[in-house]
Amino acid sequence: MDSEEQESLLPRPRTRSQQPPIDRCNAVFIVFYFIGIGSLLPWNFFITANKYFQFKLRNTSLPWDDGYFKTDLQLNFESSITIASTVPNVVFNFITAFMASRIPLKGRMIFSNVVVIVVFIITLLLVKIDSDNWQAIFYSITLLSVVILSAASSVYMASMFGLAGMFPIQYMQAIMSGQAIGGVFAALANILSIALSGSNERDSAFVFFTIATVTSLAALIGYLSLYTNDFSKFYINYQDVLEIIEPEENDNDEVSTPSENSVQYTPPPSTGSPYLAVCKKIWLDSLGAGSVFFVSLTCFPALASAIVSTLDVSSVWKDQYFSAVVCFLLFNMGDWCGRATAGAIKWPTERHRNKILIVCAIRVVFIPLIFFCNIQPRVYTETFFDNDFCPLVFILTLGLTNGYFSTLCMMYGPKRVESRYAEYAGTFMSVSLTVGLAGGSLLGFLLLKLV
Repeated sequence: MDSEEQESLLPRPRTRSQQPPIDRCNAVFIVFYFIGIGSLLPWNFFITANKYFQFKLRNTSLPWDDGYFKTDLQLNFESSITIASTVPNVVFNFITAFMASRIPLKGRMIFSNVVVIVVFIITLLLVKIDSDNWQAIFYSITLLSVVILSAASSVYMASMFGLAGMFPIQYMQAIMSGQAIGGVFAALANILSIALSGSNERDSAFVFFTIATVTSLAALIGYLSLYTNDFSKFYINYQDVLEIIEPEENDNDEVSTPSENSVQYTPPPSTGSPYLAVCKKIWLDSLGAGSVFFVSLTCFPALASAIVSTLDVSSVWKDQYFSAVVCFLLFNMGDWCGRATAGAIKWPTERHRNKILIVCAIRVVFIPLIFFCNIQPRVYTETFFDNDFCPLVFILTLGLTNGYFSTLCMMYGPKRVESRYAEYAGTFMSVSLTVGLAGGSLLGFLLLKLV
């Protein structure tokens, strides 16, 4: 693709804009929140039900105690889940990005959401089935479910970001905030499950998977409702039906620019592939988003969840609630607040791309800060921050900066290209995000072995 074709991807000014209808009662904005919630909440609940899977894979000849005499299936479950989820997630994000122009957005969104719902219905049915006599088969079915769920969620998430890229910038922020709300709900559910630890593990898991199934169904219904709303139909259906108008100059020889909600100028389609040109326009934003999640996933949850309270005496706070509150709840609350703040305060601004990347890179300082907290067991290194206050501040700030800067990058990226390439930009941003997630997760587990 030559330089002229690359330049055509930039948003171009126009004299008059094809103004969209009003988003009445912020109905579409709320739907985007639900779509964001539906993209992560089901998976978060799947992970939250770890005690249920440990129960299902227990040594049936011994009393259930959730702590001792673990079977090989129990010991290998967490690492197997990590591999079964990470690999399909990365692979299918790349596939979705390069197949975006060949498979309609509506088909990708509906199919992936239906697959997620079906997987959770099967998982829900298995909760009530006694699998004590066929634990290896249950283990295999669960891993296969994770592979399918991760692949479908990856397609759904990449398509979701592509969808949000078509809309004004605040709708990407709604998606990101919705994802954070899903994390907060999962963290609260985890605390609730600890408080009700005397209850039946199957009953708790049944509640988790029921909520996950209903949430996924609500997200699907919400997405379909976009095709009945005039505001959302304007952006979804008319991306390629835009009038071609030359820029108009005012009395001050300044070129007029479209409003935030207007659809931008679209030149005739070129014969070359737009992928490379899109990447060149948004690579700094993609790199910023990927680096944010790389640092965050290096620290959370692998390192952060291994931090223990420095209290000398055993207590309910130290033994049961410290990790659930300081690690999971504080990070997710900070993440939510950061994503919500990005909708109101935008610094660095969209024009200062290098500053955004620099600030994102500075976040690497969180890795040694959390690494030298009171992570136990500790073999090769010494604890430097030997108190409970430091990890509280570090993890909360990690969540705040993760939510804020990742949302800025995800909002800015798709707006650097014109409307008809916004979906491509959104899916490529999702690929960068996923690569950062996968790389950070692997580094986090490696560092945990070096503590």
